[in-house]
Amino acid sequence: MEIELKHGRAEAVETDLLVVGMKAGDDYCAPLKRLNTIAKGEVGRELERRGFNGAAGSSVLLPTLGAIPARNVLVVGLGKDGGGDALRSLGDAAVNHGRAIRARTIAIAADDHASMVPFIVEGAALSSYRFTRFKTADNGSEPEQMWLLASSSNGKTSRAVEQGRRAASAVNLTRDLINLPAEDATPEFLAQTAREIAKREHLACEAYDRAGIERLKMGALLGVAKASPREPRFIVMTYKPARASNGHISLVGKGITFDSGGLNLKAAANMEVQKRDMTGAATLLGVMSQIAYFKPSVEVRAYMPCTENMISGTATKPGDVLWTRLGKTIEVLNTDAEGRLVLADALAYACEHHPDSVIDVGTLTAAVRVALGTRVGGIMGTDPKLISALIESGKDSGERLWELPLVQDYADELRSNVADLRNIGTSGDAGTIICGLFLSQFVNCKSWEHLDLSGVAFTQRALPLTPPGAVGFGVRTLLRFLTSRDS
Repeated sequence: MEIELKHGRAEAVETDLLVVGMKAGDDYCAPLKRLNTIAKGEVGRELERRGFNGAAGSSVLLPTLGAIPARNVLVVGLGKDGGGDALRSLGDAAVNHGRAIRARTIAIAADDHASMVPFIVEGAALSSYRFTRFKTADNGSEPEQMWLLASSSNGKTSRAVEQGRRAASAVNLTRDLINLPAEDATPEFLAQTAREIAKREHLACEAYDRAGIERLKMGALLGVAKASPREPRFIVMTYKPARASNGHISLVGKGITFDSGGLNLKAAANMEVQKRDMTGAATLLGVMSQIAYFKPSVEVRAYMPCTENMISGTATKPGDVLWTRLGKTIEVLNTDAEGRLVLADALAYACEHHPDSVIDVGTLTAAVRVALGTRVGGIMGTDPKLISALIESGKDSGERLWELPLVQDYADELRSNVADLRNIGTSGDAGTIICGLFLSQFVNCKSWEHLDLSGVAFTQRALPLTPPGAVGFGVRTLLRFLTSRDS
């Protein structure tokens, strides 16, 4: 669906569906007042009959019966504050009602409120996403065109439309990558995607093959990759601001393109969606695909260790010991705890370049889903200010994060009898925290944060703004965080 700015008044635009927002407890907005006047008060009477009061999440669909050029009017409640979440929901409602009535065109009355526009566009573009690469037929129910109506030409509003479109585009790229079958989204495919993004966006990019990874002495990454016939890749992308840099942030994303569990083989039901285990790398590729547009003043480096975790005669076995880039040794007691292994090498490498902060992202533990469910991501780390900033960026983006404690008392569970560390705890409890403690052993900088997206990365049922499949959670939070450092 194309989304663009259109100059015109709501009551004069010919469209299949006209959408107007209404705050709770407020008088009608200007477009709704005009529509009500043209309809001789019938709009207001119908809203009253249906008990519509502008509550967040509520909506009323009204036929216009030829009173105006639009064939239907959708009034969407924005709640009391009409904030970002409510405006995204308006865009979501517009798309979903458009589908229901098989609308080809949708117009949303934005007037000249540029501050509202990015959220509306985000909501609509995220809601309209469908992964159709392997579909052979089109059901014909998708809207084709959406207009944001403004009463006058306004450069600020045009920029706001583009801002919302770009943020959603980053998320939808991440969704595409996660939704691809593992047969297609291989480590080399992710490397090629990174190279294409870098060329288009004028970023630096390097993708190390197995020989390069060996030279980097990333023994943990190589240990996970041993059983797969597909070559691993370690991808590094760098964005540098045009003007003097306001610091250096490193992002590290787990890129397990398929996770069988290794010799600690997953159950069949748990393996069905393991193409999603490269969510961390896909999230960073989404961020880097639009970072040059948003132009943060901070230098951003993205590190993505990518491999399959498979089974074969060469697979790492429980009890094997791996040597990491940092020089620490790891006793692998569960080959299905592989994400922390590849991140260990990548985190150590990232810290060698002296970033101000390091943020790692990935689908690490089933335990975080048990603790926080499917709508809240887990966050922990060593820098309270960084954690607070990311949580606030998540709130602004409609992506909730909850801090879990990095309880040092549990660190004893990672002691190994034969190596420096074991890759799982001894008790089986506090799995997400144990994973965070493990990763912290490879972070040689003061400001570090770990995002566990296992519960929020993929959904089997439709959610607000999200069809079944990859969610793209975290992309907008990271973009918001990186750009908020300029304010």
